[in-house]
Amino acid sequence: MRGRPMTISVLLILLFAATTLPLKIVATINPYYLILKEITGQEAQVDLLIGPGQNPHIFSPKISDIRKLNDADLVIANGLDLEVFLKPYLEDLTSRGKTIVYMGSLLPDELLVDENEKDDDDEPGHHDNPHIWLDPIILSDHVVPILVRTLSSLDPGNSEFFSSNAANLIKNLQEFSDQTASYLERFKGKTVIVAHPSFSYFFRRYGIKLEPVLEGVGDEPTIGEIMKLVDFVRSQDVIGVFAEYQHSKRAIDILMDETSVKHGELDSLGISTGSIMELLQWNLAEMKRVFDGE
Repeated sequence: MRGRPMTISVLLILLFAATTLPLKIVATINPYYLILKEITGQEAQVDLLIGPGQNPHIFSPKISDIRKLNDADLVIANGLDLEVFLKPYLEDLTSRGKTIVYMGSLLPDELLVDENEKDDDDEPGHHDNPHIWLDPIILSDHVVPILVRTLSSLDPGNSEFFSSNAANLIKNLQEFSDQTASYLERFKGKTVIVAHPSFSYFFRRYGIKLEPVLEGVGDEPTIGEIMKLVDFVRSQDVIGVFAEYQHSKRAIDILMDETSVKHGELDSLGISTGSIMELLQWNLAEMKRVFDGE
C-alpha cells in the first residue's frame, strides 16, 4: 500500500509536465527559424532542418532529419516547390495528423512572382518563385501574422507573448522597408544581374529589374548564353552583378571578368546572421556597397 501514493504522485508529475512542455517546432529553412525564434523566445523549442549553407532546392533528409520532423508538433515549410525533396515526408506527416504550414500557399496569388512570365513560347507553364521571405512587406503583412495565428492556436496560453514579440518584429520590418525604399528610389527602373532569382521579390518591391543567370536548379548556362549576358550588361543600364552563396558562381565570375560593372555577393538564407532583420540588413549593406561603387 505504501507504494501506491508514490505511483499516483509520479503520474501527477508526469501529467503536469506533459501539459507544460513547450511546443516543438521545426523550420525547414533558416529565415523561418530566425523569425520563429524571435516570436517564441524561450516558450518553444525551435529546430532548423536545412542549414543556411545548404541549397534547399536539392536537400535530401537524413534519418536524423526524419526523426526531427516526426517529433515536431509543428513544421513550418516554405512550399512553392522550394523543399521538393521533402515533399513525400511532409505529406506523410500531414496524413498522420501533424500540423504542417506551407507559407507560400497561404499568400494571395497576386503577390507571387511567376518565374516563367517572360519565357519564350517554347517554355510554357507557370512556376511561382519560392523566395517570398526576402520581401520585408510580405513578411510583415503576411508571414509573421500567419505564424502568430498558428502558434496561438497550438499554445493559446502564450498568445499574448507571441503577439507582442511579433508586433516589435513587424515594426522593425516596416521601418527597414521604408529606409530601403528611400535609398533605392534613385535606382528605380534599372537592372541587376543575379546568379539565381532568389531576390526577385525584394527587387520587385523597390522597382528594380532583375535578370537571373540561372533560372533553374543545378543548371549551368552555356558559354553562348553567358556571352549574351555580357552583351546585355554592356547595352543596358545594369547597376550591379551579384553572385549568391548557395549557388554556382561560374557565370558571375565570367561576367565580372568581361565587364566593368560593380559586383558583390548576396545571401538569401543568412549563413552567419542571428536574426531575420540582420539577414535583410546584411544584404542591403552589400547592395549599397556595390551600387555606391565602394
